[in-house]
Amino acid sequence: MTGDREFLRSELLAVAEAVVPDQRPVVTHDPGPVNPGVLFDGRGTATVCRVTVETGDPRSPDPAAAVDAAAAALRARGWTADVVPPESGHYRVAAARDGFEVAVHAWSADWRITFTGETPVVS
Repeated sequence: MTGDREFLRSELLAVAEAVVPDQRPVVTHDPGPVNPGVLFDGRGTATVCRVTVETGDPRSPDPAAAVDAAAAALRARGWTADVVPPESGHYRVAAARDGFEVAVHAWSADWRITFTGETPVVS
């Protein structure tokens, strides 16, 4: 689980750096392995890691360009990435690789770009 978590974290940071190279991305959420189903169905052994990284350039926010750049960076790193059509100022990329999932979010009303990923579930 630790190897998957570190891989995901490093991928998110690398893609964030590629999208906004003159800014330092920040890990804003990385609580370690969690059990997403324990409170609902009792799956005590299933664990997953979720990591969130944020970056952005307040001088030139362009959410469409940001998600396009994120999709290109993810693809260059071996991910399958799809840009989702914008909806109400929300721009998004959905990506997957070997059971890992990543979503990149950017908004027309905010300069920040959020990169969120999840490791494969380990039982």
